[in-house]
Amino acid sequence: MPDSFFFALINGLLDKLIWHTVGNPQEEDKYRRLAHSSTQIGSYLLVFGGYNNQGYSTDVLLYNLGEFLIHSAASSNLFYTVTLQYEPRKVLGTPPSARGYHAAVLADSRIFIFGGFNDVRYFDDVHTLDLAGSSYLPQVMSFEVMEGARGDGSQSDVSDD
Repeated sequence: MPDSFFFALINGLLDKLIWHTVGNPQEEDKYRRLAHSSTQIGSYLLVFGGYNNQGYSTDVLLYNLGEFLIHSAASSNLFYTVTLQYEPRKVLGTPPSARGYHAAVLADSRIFIFGGFNDVRYFDDVHTLDLAGSSYLPQVMSFEVMEGARGDGSQSDVSDD
């Protein structure tokens, strides 16, 4: 896969419509990926899974975005700069299977990871990462993804395991 599809964290100054790539060049190769999820948690960005140069991953990467307010005396404008700093995070429990192309959402202090694909199969499961305990909770639901009768529509049946 072309490297251009991998690691790029972009900071945009929306009022100027200018994008800037930010990051630590020494860490870029180590954490390049695509098809991952990223969820903002305050001033952190939690990245889960995705594809890196070795295959699909279950990595949980936590980046401290560390915003700093800078005032430009010359133009009297305020700018935010973002310094990307990786912080290793050990996660307890059983992680989901390695995957990409999944969805993740933050609700209260938990991240819910749904579905995905790993070049072999499509996943129809939901996993919960509890941020307070830095651990995966036991899986309590599974979904059966069925082709719908509305052409390209779909429906899901939810069941307790």
